[in-house]
Amino acid sequence: MGGGDLNLKKSWHPQTMKNIERVWKAEQKHEAERKKIEELQKELKDERTREEMTKYAEESGAIK
Repeated sequence: MGGGDLNLKKSWHPQTMKNIERVWKAEQKHEAERKKIEELQKELKDERTREEMTKYAEESGAIK
């Protein structure tokens, strides 16, 4: 008779290809967002460092 595993026919089952693909896409999206946030934080840190150096140089009289 067979028919295989009936759970694989359920829409909520974690081993269906559709659900595996959905989880994979969600993980990729999360990773991309994390990288974007990390890059923005790095840019902000660099910009603050640059501003601090410029302010220090102005205060010390190196530049006007």
